[in-house]
Amino acid sequence: MNRHLLSILPLLPLAGCGDPAPAPKATPAETGYVAKVQALTPREREGVLFRAIQSGGGDNGRCHEVTGVESMPAAKNGQPNWRVTCTGGGQWLVSLADNGIAQVTGAAQR
Repeated sequence: MNRHLLSILPLLPLAGCGDPAPAPKATPAETGYVAKVQALTPREREGVLFRAIQSGGGDNGRCHEVTGVESMPAAKNGQPNWRVTCTGGGQWLVSLADNGIAQVTGAAQR
């Protein structure tokens, strides 16, 4: 029995009896996403908007390639909007929040 006691003695200081470790703090959502997207080259921005359309799942595979992007007036909530035209003439309105969440609606009208 003494042999077992001697084997755990070096571990006792590790057990400690102080305050428990502080709980991890929640990290806020990333901001500044809109500025990052607006700073991209036109071709890079097309890629971001294309991925937003594809991720939205509402395009039913109708947007295979972006053929044009037009900046639109900001929405009521101040979020920037882009009209994205795809091959075949399909159009999508993409509204981007500063936390990186995009809202995609189909058939944006001129």
